Amino acid sequence: MRDGLFKKYFTIFLVTLVSCTGLLGFTLLAISGANYTAEKEKTMSAIAVRYEEVSAGILDSATRGESEAELVLLSAQTEPVTVCVTDEEGKLLFSSDEEPVFSQKDFRKSIGSIRKNGRIFSGEYVSGLFLSKGNYVYGIPVTSKTGAEGFLFLFTAVGPLFSYLGETMATYAFSVGIMFLVAFVVIYTTTMQLISPLQEMSRAAESFGKGDFSARIEVEGDDEIAMLARSFNRMAESLDEFETNRRSFIANVSHDLRTPMTTIGGYIDGILDGTIPKSEQKHYLEIVSEEVKRLSRLTSSLLSVMRLEERNQSVELVNVDAWDLILNIMFNLEHRIEEKNIYIPDLSPEVSEVRADKDMLHQVIYNLIDNAVKYTPAGGEINVSVSEDGGQTRISVRNSGPGISADEQPYVFERFYKTDKSRGVDKGGTGLGLYIVKMLTTAMGGTVEVESDGESYTLFTVTLQSAPSQREKTAKISKPEKGKTRSSKSRRLFSPGHSPRLPWAGKR
Repeated sequence: MRDGLFKKYFTIFLVTLVSCTGLLGFTLLAISGANYTAEKEKTMSAIAVRYEEVSAGILDSATRGESEAELVLLSAQTEPVTVCVTDEEGKLLFSSDEEPVFSQKDFRKSIGSIRKNGRIFSGEYVSGLFLSKGNYVYGIPVTSKTGAEGFLFLFTAVGPLFSYLGETMATYAFSVGIMFLVAFVVIYTTTMQLISPLQEMSRAAESFGKGDFSARIEVEGDDEIAMLARSFNRMAESLDEFETNRRSFIANVSHDLRTPMTTIGGYIDGILDGTIPKSEQKHYLEIVSEEVKRLSRLTSSLLSVMRLEERNQSVELVNVDAWDLILNIMFNLEHRIEEKNIYIPDLSPEVSEVRADKDMLHQVIYNLIDNAVKYTPAGGEINVSVSEDGGQTRISVRNSGPGISADEQPYVFERFYKTDKSRGVDKGGTGLGLYIVKMLTTAMGGTVEVESDGESYTLFTVTLQSAPSQREKTAKISKPEKGKTRSSKSRRLFSPGHSPRLPWAGKR
């Protein structure tokens, strides 16, 4: 990556830099040449003004010799300039140089321009730009005192322009060289800073492919690369968490499947080969039946988890009476409650409607009460209550028992997490019940919390949005809503003159 990306980035930068500096160099060359030429025109114009009167005397034969001598003297006192004077036909009358720069034909051509524009100035250096040849030409008309007309021409070599441009370009090239050196250091440093996180991401991605999700990218700054690195780290954390959950999932599922299957297989083989006598076969078949039911619960829970995690389970929020579900569930668990002689304080059920999916809420309450019955010791206590406050309804399930330690409470809603690591108490559990409670409650827009002192009690509280009709709950207690039905036992509890009391409620 380094070679490819660095070369591409540096090549683009270099081509751009060379193109810009080249264009800037040509622009500087053109501007410098134009400025030099403009200054040369001003200088030659000033010289022409000084020579004009003297050169006009050359046009009169009476003053010609004296004027020529004076013109030679003047030209010697100024910068190197060739002075030529012609008559009106372009015939050369005087030249300060032994070999005139222009021929008579050239003079005549220039005279035409002077007559048209009043003056002439040209820099004949373009064709000889790289040969240092050519001359600047400046010409004006002159008139003697006798009225004779002629023309004054000044010539100076273009060569000094090239020396000036050469010095300018040498200075520019030196500056460009320093700029290129600094630019190289800067672009190399910045390119490596840009590429370094990408290289780390590449190495991390390779380690991800090998199953190692521990790699993280050091993030500095707040630019796009830093944002990408942060997103990469979040992805790595998610993958790491997913891999951890996957391994835990496989380990737990393998254990929970292998144990009942081994038990079933062993007892079936014992029955088939006669190891287990017929008199005991019914007992062992009952154990096999319980194990099959346990497998069924496990697979059912796994399917529920898959639907929840894939968001394939639709949520239909309607008005649901929480107490109606609670009473039906507790009647279904009546046998287990009586077996363990669990104390249920007097309940005070009234119509408490919440916005929820009825099937989901039934599953949530069932899992909580089922856990409470499972972990409450014989002779213990379970208390279920529903309260409404500020548009929120809280469904609480509290049970006595050893409770959940503060260290374990943050993890109780995770998949396959069991506070009973040895599975001594919860031999038939899957470790998915509370995870399903969390997922279902969240899907309905609610929350679930756990509270425990780790010694004497555990309290789970589900909070959901109250139904709008909850404000009229008093009327609904005395007169159930038309079309609303309850189970037969639930209807008996709410019948006129009958106190809403479970058969074993309030009993030790």
